[in-house]
Amino acid sequence: MTTPTIAPRTTPTIDHPDPAGRIDWGGFIRLARLRFLLYNLLPVGLAVAVSVHQGYPLLIGWYVLAQLFAWTVHLMTHYCNEYFDLAADRANVYFTPWTGGSRALVDGLVPPVVALGTAFLLAGVAQLMIVAMPDWPARLAATAAVVLAWFYTAPPGSFNYRGLGEVTVAAILNGLWPVVAVLLQAGTVPILLLAILAPTALLQTVRMMVMNLGDRRSDEQVGKRTIPVIIGYERAVRAIVAAQPVAYAALTGFALLGWVPWLVWAAMMATAPISAWLVLRLRRGDMRELDPRRMTPVVFWASNHVSLIVGAAMLGVLLDAARTGAGGGALALLGAVLAGYAALFAHRLWLAGRTRPADGPAPGSTR
Repeated sequence: MTTPTIAPRTTPTIDHPDPAGRIDWGGFIRLARLRFLLYNLLPVGLAVAVSVHQGYPLLIGWYVLAQLFAWTVHLMTHYCNEYFDLAADRANVYFTPWTGGSRALVDGLVPPVVALGTAFLLAGVAQLMIVAMPDWPARLAATAAVVLAWFYTAPPGSFNYRGLGEVTVAAILNGLWPVVAVLLQAGTVPILLLAILAPTALLQTVRMMVMNLGDRRSDEQVGKRTIPVIIGYERAVRAIVAAQPVAYAALTGFALLGWVPWLVWAAMMATAPISAWLVLRLRRGDMRELDPRRMTPVVFWASNHVSLIVGAAMLGVLLDAARTGAGGGALALLGAVLAGYAALFAHRLWLAGRTRPADGPAPGSTR
């Protein structure tokens, strides 16, 4: 598997805010970390696809609201995290393009108060969206998503400083966002959606552990107690490795119980080679020495492994619905969304693959 890499910066950055308080708008956009928002198309689209698969009509207005809500909460989290994680980001000299924050505050491009103010503004927008939702189950699930996202780093919750950050991310991205979307469509949460989300939530949890492996030294310096900091590097790697077969075994068990159609199972199982590749890289110690050149491919594929298995689930649900004659135009729309994601991901992979260090091929490439 050819893996993208980006040459690391080996010296720490020092924040030097503009004394006049001016904002570098490029830095402000960098704070948003927009590439991570691409993932949101998948859990929301999956939930809507499951709703159509179960025979419910596509409610395009609620679909759009669910998607905008997920993007708004995700953006809010990024700006909030950058503010409350500033000390950890300043201490982190082992960062990669996927870990260690955007560096916009560390580099002094944006005053920290602007990040916090933007987070508050986005939280207000999210609340207006919640008010617009049609019933209390959807509103309660959406409110829980906002609360968990805000207190992921913000006090007094500070979940990512108390060993709860990894689970919190999984609960939102592979739990509450698709639950909100399906409640807006169907008013209920089908067992099919829960059976798909359970193994992907486990993989999301350990994916966040992979990301936090790369930040473990700076996190420990500032008292940020992620799971890798609490249990140590070796135990964290063992937990991540063990979770891979458990997730796929659970998926197979759900298929045997009849909760997941075999077409969906087959599509999701097709991502298992990425899981195996990650296991091999972690077992050989690519995250041990905190070398960004070796870490970048691992965190890239750990992150996109979760995206791809959720996307595969969405594809399987759409194909199974088409096989049974459900959906019609709704399946075409959702298929276009999935195809758009695939095209954007392919473009991202192509761009990342072109960026090589000057002194040789990408670490971990097949060349």
